[in-house]
Amino acid sequence: MRIFVSSPKTDVLDEILKRCPGMKLNVLLTMARMPGNFPGFLEKYKGIIDKLALDSGPFSLDNSALDISPQQLFARFVGFTKESGHHFDLLFSFDEEFGPNGFEVNSMHLAELEERGVKVIPVSHNVKNHELDTFINAGYEYVAIGKQDGKTSPEVLFPAVFKLHHHGIKVHLFGITDFSLISGCPAWSCDSKSWLDDAKTGIVRFWNPMNPGIDKTDLIYFPNELGKKKGGTYVYSSYEHIDEFTKFINSVGLTTYDLIGTEGERYREFLGMLYYKTIEGIVTDMHLSNPLFL
Repeated sequence: MRIFVSSPKTDVLDEILKRCPGMKLNVLLTMARMPGNFPGFLEKYKGIIDKLALDSGPFSLDNSALDISPQQLFARFVGFTKESGHHFDLLFSFDEEFGPNGFEVNSMHLAELEERGVKVIPVSHNVKNHELDTFINAGYEYVAIGKQDGKTSPEVLFPAVFKLHHHGIKVHLFGITDFSLISGCPAWSCDSKSWLDDAKTGIVRFWNPMNPGIDKTDLIYFPNELGKKKGGTYVYSSYEHIDEFTKFINSVGLTTYDLIGTEGERYREFLGMLYYKTIEGIVTDMHLSNPLFL
């Protein structure tokens, strides 16, 4: 299993360089928000990047106020991939429609990219109709599962992943990094910006070795005001395993005060990356030991 951190900020990657220089991350960039100087970005961070993926960007465009049309973004994606696509391990196709009936429109973009010599990964937005069979019959090496109703339900997700896996296809899960989901199916890779969302809301995910059971995740909350609480989390000041957590963050040169200070969000983002790197290794071991996944 490979967990890609989506659109990491350079100041957080600088923290990885500074505090964990030997660590390798899987990074997903989006065409809608590419670094201004991609060659410089690559040169600076290549030592901490394992796999590099590129999303074509329509989803980011659809959920932001970027001043660019889908047609302009498509042209930019084609030009960039023709010049720099060889730097990426995964290139995802240009999907303009995210609903259950967008297959024909998205297939037109897929076909045009392939005609232009850009080798991209198709994305399914409906695992209940013919899409998966179409990609299987076409002989794709990778297939991604994108936005669709019920995607985070095991009853919907797992049969689709197992079906593709059974045909020797590597599966990427867009927007899914939940431990119970990625450990329960043989997906090859996944990505999420949860580490960013957590940090913005004051949360740090911690793999607590003291927890019983398989999933040892604790959500620790660092409120910006005294007395604030958030459901499903532990306020750091009353967290039962604060000593264990403190020992962990001390090992990378941080204290709990760093996480509530003026630069707390950046440090929480950094710890979010470390969490997903941790569960990446744990889930990989679980996959390798599960005979159903072989």
